[in-house]
Amino acid sequence: MKHITFKSAFMAMALVCSGVAFTACEDDIEVPNNASNPWENVGETFGAVRSAAGARMGTTLTVRNGEAATGYVYFELSKVADTDTQVTFTVNNDLLQSYNDKNGTNYTAYSGVTLANGGTVTIPAGQRKSDYVAVNIPAGGDGNAVAITATANDGVTVSQNNAMYVYQVAQVNIPQHNKAIKNLCYIEVNNENPLNAGEYTLSNGEPFFDIVSIFAANMNLSADGKPYIYCNDQVTFVLQHADEIIRPLQEKGIKVHLSILGNHDDAGMRSLSEEGARAFAQELKMYADIYGFDGFDFDDEYSSYAEGTFKGSATSGSGVVASVDECTGENYTRMLEICREVLPKSESAFGIYWYREDDHPVGSNLEDLIDYTVYGTYGAFHEYYSQDVSNEIEAPYAITLVGENDNGNARIVPVNEEYLQTVKDNYGYFAFYNLRSNRLYTPTFDEVADILYDGQTVEWTGNVYSRTEMTPVQFSIPSYDSYIGTWNVTSANSLYYFISTTDDSQWWDWHSSKEFTIRIEAREAGKTYNVYGWESDVNSSGTVTDTLPFVMEYNEDYGTATVSVGAFGELNGQQYAMGVGTYTSNPISWPANEAYIYRLETSPGGTVQMISNTQHRYGLSVYSVGEDGTYTSLPQVTEDHSCGTYTLSR
Repeated sequence: MKHITFKSAFMAMALVCSGVAFTACEDDIEVPNNASNPWENVGETFGAVRSAAGARMGTTLTVRNGEAATGYVYFELSKVADTDTQVTFTVNNDLLQSYNDKNGTNYTAYSGVTLANGGTVTIPAGQRKSDYVAVNIPAGGDGNAVAITATANDGVTVSQNNAMYVYQVAQVNIPQHNKAIKNLCYIEVNNENPLNAGEYTLSNGEPFFDIVSIFAANMNLSADGKPYIYCNDQVTFVLQHADEIIRPLQEKGIKVHLSILGNHDDAGMRSLSEEGARAFAQELKMYADIYGFDGFDFDDEYSSYAEGTFKGSATSGSGVVASVDECTGENYTRMLEICREVLPKSESAFGIYWYREDDHPVGSNLEDLIDYTVYGTYGAFHEYYSQDVSNEIEAPYAITLVGENDNGNARIVPVNEEYLQTVKDNYGYFAFYNLRSNRLYTPTFDEVADILYDGQTVEWTGNVYSRTEMTPVQFSIPSYDSYIGTWNVTSANSLYYFISTTDDSQWWDWHSSKEFTIRIEAREAGKTYNVYGWESDVNSSGTVTDTLPFVMEYNEDYGTATVSVGAFGELNGQQYAMGVGTYTSNPISWPANEAYIYRLETSPGGTVQMISNTQHRYGLSVYSVGEDGTYTSLPQVTEDHSCGTYTLSR
């Protein structure tokens, strides 16, 4: 940044009152939402127009399907007012042209915009911020922007560079889908782009995902003890790019929700007082209206009462209850009741994410307040705890798409077909967590769609969005021929047989990965491969697989290849087989499990791996087959045995 005088520095700081700097100013300085007062060392009293919900200048309000939109502005003083300060907001579209000239835009005034209460509001003595004033955007107007200016009495000077706030206005049509079972996906936006969820459709053309939830914003307490929505840099990025991230999903008929969870202070779903709940309800309303969210997920985690550090209203302020004993499921329900007064079901959906006995609301009127519940112990099945709720609003089974085993290595995402069928027959919701851009999911989604949606398949465009990019990279399904050739294989782990020198006890000991080389050759063109040279230990199996290949079957729909586990040939009078297994309490054995498989796949990021459907430490191994059909592992004492995920390179 270049050297600037005090006056220009102040004007640059004043410029960011809405949470973002104008592009035409001398210096772009951005102050995060809920930041401290940038004018605290300025002698004169200044004021500025801001938007609620941390919205930056030019944020778009959407008139969706012919329904009116709403924005919210407020006025902030540079210092606490000595006397009551009257502020008057005005729709001042005559100034749009000067804004266009300064910023290189070509906005035109949207017609019919009005301000609540005539745009008049008072900042009481002893405060710096006014109440919010609603900016009412009717449907069917002409133009694409509205400018709001303000004047104030009592000698307040309105900052020149922030004398107005400009909203864009867009009219959009959102298609509606009503699948019998709604499919929800939580997106960890710290790492992933929600746009990826919009690239999957059912074979009938409907979106595979019905709801995408931005995970996650936080509920925090301000210095004066009021709850507010805090957004980290990654969530803020999504909000600032709502036109490029949220709206494209909605235009495909996908609802977009914002997840809210605690953040290590006294604010939380179970701890808000009535006063705090009303303040929080207003926060939700403004985020819904300004960014166009279709609903909110409440995830009661990480608040102080769950961590044993709750302080209560005497310390934290009137926004929370007095003691931890009041942080109950019933109080959670009271918060929802107050939020529903401000956001009725016709305007916003509410979802409850839960996984413990005490982290969710309870009450006889609960079904009137919420739209769905998600049990968040992934892979398990559980109905709503503490009381009965309608099956139509329950997701008792959810799947994590992280796809890692106990060692943190990639694995095939497990799908419990029995649980899925139960959801299909009896419930109304299903959920996924943490869709990633670097994993291949179409085999998993096909499994789910086959059961939930009556034999349909899932079509994937192959478009892959990195976290901050709006232009996708195209993934191409690997061809049959692409896997043919010589590959270097690295196992995620290895183990060896160890004998203690003190008491002769025996166990498998884990250590670093091992490497070996394989050859993949065509077997039946376009369908199967022969794989030579696989090593599960140093000497024994390598000798076998150099001569006897095992078989992989190519799947042209996914560009994957699955290992055919079972007998594959005879050498020197001995029958051999490939299998998947792990160590047991008897250290010499490495028993096979026929339920486990390995699949060769190429991820959208280009990594080629052989991954299993197992949770624990398993490996692909060579076995000798006995006359009775039993498998016996080949590893000898002190020899390495490769296991885990296998990465292929060349």
